[in-house]
Amino acid sequence: MAKFIKAERGLHNSVIYTTTDGKYFRYMGGTWPWRTNNPGDIHSGDFTKKHNQIGIAGKLAVFPDYGTGEKALIDLLKTPVYQNKSIDQLVDRYAPPKNGNKHNAEYKAALHKATGVMDDTKIKYFTPEQFDALWHAIINQEGYYDEKPIDGYPRETIEVYKITCTQNDKKNVISKYCVNTIGWITKDECIKLVKQGVIEAEICTSKSSELYLRTNGHSNFQKNFDDLLEKKP
Repeated sequence: MAKFIKAERGLHNSVIYTTTDGKYFRYMGGTWPWRTNNPGDIHSGDFTKKHNQIGIAGKLAVFPDYGTGEKALIDLLKTPVYQNKSIDQLVDRYAPPKNGNKHNAEYKAALHKATGVMDDTKIKYFTPEQFDALWHAIINQEGYYDEKPIDGYPRETIEVYKITCTQNDKKNVISKYCVNTIGWITKDECIKLVKQGVIEAEICTSKSSELYLRTNGHSNFQKNFDDLLEKKP
């Protein structure tokens, strides 16, 4: 079975994964922890790179699957940085208000309730059951399971395609696109695929009211179309 070996940020806050067999899949909608296979919402760094990180989306590490992301969270909580902290101290470092977390108090309350630890006992003294409840509660607080549509897009995974080459017409305007596994298609056909979310591009309107496609600087997946122009002999 094909595995994810690379990940890049795509349009509409999506994440596009590359598989071992050269296919691409877009995770869109839902929450960042779900789209990045990073249930703990861990920022990219030396720690995540040692835990099989395959990409970065914003500041977050992207992992190849949920299990890898889950293990990264568990291992992180076992480091001295967190093992020597109480729940309140953990939350103050893990999800501090200065990072935009307006629910710092609610976060602490949720972890206390889930673990049953109501005092300042350090994490390293938690029972296995309490520690298990702790990291599960963190995943819930980070919103991994939230399926609310983001930017109008439902939580879903779809196969996407990359434009590998372009052709210009007599007016020196791109009129055809070569798409991996599909082949050459017209601009109108490509626009239809863009609307379905399977081609990484933006649909724009020219001064003459004609539709055209362009790449977007927020996406690291698709190379600029002009750079892919087919070289004539």
